[in-house]
Amino acid sequence: MVKKPGDSKSAGKDGGGESGIAKPEGIGPDKPPLYSRLKRYFGLEECKKLQEEAPDADEHEKGHHEDSPEKEEDTTLADKITTQTKEVKEIIDHVIEPEERILKNYISVNFWRKKREEYKKIKEKETEDFNVHRMLSESATPTIEYYILTTLSAIIATTGLIQGSTAVIIGAMIVAPLMTPILAFSLGVIWGDLNLIRNSTISILRGTMLAVIISAGIAFLTPISGYSAEILARTRPDLFDVIIAIASGTVGAYGYANKKVSSTLVGIAIAVALMPPLCTIGIGIGTLNLDMTLGATTLFLINLISISLSSAVIFWLMRIHPVFADKEMVKKRAIHQIIISVVILAAITIPVSYFMWERYSDESIKSHTNSYVDEEFENIKVYDIEIKKNDEGNILYLTLKGVKIPKAHKIEDLKKSILEKHPKLADIKIEFILTVYL
Repeated sequence: MVKKPGDSKSAGKDGGGESGIAKPEGIGPDKPPLYSRLKRYFGLEECKKLQEEAPDADEHEKGHHEDSPEKEEDTTLADKITTQTKEVKEIIDHVIEPEERILKNYISVNFWRKKREEYKKIKEKETEDFNVHRMLSESATPTIEYYILTTLSAIIATTGLIQGSTAVIIGAMIVAPLMTPILAFSLGVIWGDLNLIRNSTISILRGTMLAVIISAGIAFLTPISGYSAEILARTRPDLFDVIIAIASGTVGAYGYANKKVSSTLVGIAIAVALMPPLCTIGIGIGTLNLDMTLGATTLFLINLISISLSSAVIFWLMRIHPVFADKEMVKKRAIHQIIISVVILAAITIPVSYFMWERYSDESIKSHTNSYVDEEFENIKVYDIEIKKNDEGNILYLTLKGVKIPKAHKIEDLKKSILEKHPKLADIKIEFILTVYL
């Protein structure tokens, strides 16, 4: 039962008029207590207070709109006008070309309809780009899951390398989470996002150190009689490794930039080029093999820089950046990263190319020597062949075996043929093992 403000009898029954009801603070004697109670009941005072403190809060607006539908309509209308005004301004600033800004177009309905469709496509592209940024940002942040997967991947890869098991190494590649921080770094450069660059750099450094420490510990505690072919293959980098790394970075960046491609599957391509060399570095440290450590480190740096370079190019070419960003600034940042990456990569690959050529040249000499011996000597085979460098130059040490020692002029013809075809050799030292059948 609601009392009327002028009902004195009811007031007396309930406690002797105003003496039985506490006055709210700020209510003067000219305002009856019931007025204050009704305001408090319908939440008018609270709504006014909340509007003054936080007029944009969703829950406050909801409560207020329920009590005032006319204001809700006014607010909705105001929001629509604000949104449409912003949309028109962005269309004029970013969609309409300078030569199209004439009165004839401004009063044309078809012109605005066409430009609005273009604007919608731009906003859809912007949403996709922000989704790429969000996914890479979340994945690049070092979390407990990142460290767990890195640890497990390093254990699996190190075990596979020591055993020489390709299948086990592939399993480690699938688990490795090293893909996203490198891609996030390149995207951060394109966007000019310093926080993303910082987080991804921290993830790369911590993941790298963790993998090396784990693999070094395993190698130190495990008795290793010899290095498998899988380990040795990652201590002699060449230009083919650069090509593989660039292709891997391209696949990874394209997988994130194009929603039709699975970003999970492309991670394997990049993991191929990262985790095995890292674990090889650790094995070299654990077994105190400096040459192995340096070779694997060179391979890892080549892969890291190549992936970063190719992913930056893909993000730039596919325009994975804020649609209304300054294109010149985006281009400038992309070109800077590309130039820096190319310079560093060139500084690494030039000596790698030299050593690659040296290995190719040595293999060519060995192949030619084997072929010559097989064609010119009967019942004589190559037992061992090795090229060493000393003060005299490159010396070919050749060991032959057979049942009969070859004639001197045939040995001289062998030396002459090899030296004429391969000028890098300074001399040939030949040993012969006489084979006796019992």
